Amino acid sequence: MHPNLLEITDLKTHFFTEQGVVPAVDGVSLQVKRGGTLGVLGESGCGKSVTGFSILRLVRPPGRIVGGAIRYYGRETVNGEDLTALDARSEALRQVRGAEIAMIFQEPMTSLDPLFTVGNQIMEAILYHQDVSKAEARKIALEMLDKVRMPQPADVIKQYPHQLSGGMRQRVMIAMALSCEPQLLIADEPTTALDVTTEAQILELMRELQDELGMAIMFITHDLGVIAEMAEEVAVMYLGKVVEQSDIQSLFTDPQHPYTRALMQSIPKVGQKAAGRLEAIRGMVPSPRDIPSGCPFHPRCASFIADLCNVKTPRLQETKPGHAVSCFLYNDGGGINGV
Repeated sequence: MHPNLLEITDLKTHFFTEQGVVPAVDGVSLQVKRGGTLGVLGESGCGKSVTGFSILRLVRPPGRIVGGAIRYYGRETVNGEDLTALDARSEALRQVRGAEIAMIFQEPMTSLDPLFTVGNQIMEAILYHQDVSKAEARKIALEMLDKVRMPQPADVIKQYPHQLSGGMRQRVMIAMALSCEPQLLIADEPTTALDVTTEAQILELMRELQDELGMAIMFITHDLGVIAEMAEEVAVMYLGKVVEQSDIQSLFTDPQHPYTRALMQSIPKVGQKAAGRLEAIRGMVPSPRDIPSGCPFHPRCASFIADLCNVKTPRLQETKPGHAVSCFLYNDGGGINGV
């Protein structure tokens, strides 16, 4: 079996608007190992969610994939299959969605249909992907609700989304996503709208289900604390590009890209004086319609090199085994190892 379950190579997903082309994802390359967890980290608008939607071909017009490949090595695709080559409405891709690759969306209240009970919505995916009767599908749905520690699943299965709390709706989303035991789970900010206690419960639940089912997880978030708890490998994104990629320990002990270092410095630290000010990243994230020339982070970068960072675009290159950075401080001349 191929060691990677998913390989994204030079993915480009652009939105063609009246105001111009928005390169939401601009040359992203990622790998998700079998049974592993890849964290995708970055601020809002950096292209994290669009990357996840691109994998399942759920990007709606005026957005579309304009380049790159998404190769999936699943149950029936030993040699790998490029998902970008499939028609977004094809039966082949529908068989992948839900059964092979599932997704937990960012806001469960808008992702669940208010007109149907949660039981009907979980059963729909089971009936589509598995050759079972309605009675068997209901039994599987009850088992999944019990597996995600839903209190009184026999009652919850008959309820509508608005009758449930935020944490319960998120558990329903997880039960729905895992009902067909997918190989890969894409979790798009699954705990954003939850309180910290419920967040901790959901994260613990996802880890337990991952161990039980042996699935891989692509965890999309802006939260460094969640990344530290969930991920094994991390890709840091900024304005549609991966600027740093490494294992979780290296990212926290040796962050190399100025953007990653700035993110780390903005975290409150245990023992820090209450009167001390947190360090902020100067400036604002530019509009995706007006991305700066050269390195997209250079207008906000404390290590900016004139006539280099604003002119050339750095490549993502390995600086040490398993650690790659897109920065002129480490490659292509300039700074630490250059002129």
